Amino acid sequence: MSITDKTLFIELYSREQKKIFLYVLNMVHHWSDAEDIMQQTAAEMWRMFDQFEAGTNFASWGIAIARYRILDYRKKQQNKGLFLSLEVYDKIIQIMSENEKHYEQRKNALQGCLSKLKEADRRKLSMHYDAGLHYNQIAEQLNISKTGIYKIMARIHASLQKCIRQTLLVWETNA
Repeated sequence: MSITDKTLFIELYSREQKKIFLYVLNMVHHWSDAEDIMQQTAAEMWRMFDQFEAGTNFASWGIAIARYRILDYRKKQQNKGLFLSLEVYDKIIQIMSENEKHYEQRKNALQGCLSKLKEADRRKLSMHYDAGLHYNQIAEQLNISKTGIYKIMARIHASLQKCIRQTLLVWETNA
């Protein structure tokens, strides 16, 4: 693995590690077991990084690798009387995978819809979500009434929701 590949792996892994770990933890329920599985998963991801396709979803790839570690763990735990079968966990994994795809689609739609907003509206959203300002603080900084900023933010959110729904509908129709 080249230095560039190592750097890319570390960057992607650092960004997506929490998502992969939460997935593992949801599947095994014991923190220490989840940490062990996550270490095994990370080591395998490192070994297999040359098989990762650039531009695809790194977290989904890592979760797919983690699934096998989780299944191995579940097989070993069967003797301890787990109350759910492997089939149930497979179904949960399938649903989570579908939800991940839906989340990515919504995130991409949101990014596109944000780019269609007026700069002033994007600035207000940034003040709230990026800078962490409360609506009252935004109103004060922009010299707008508190009621006014609540109405403006409600309009922006409604506009984004409508745009996201329309975008997803177009994508579903074209798929």
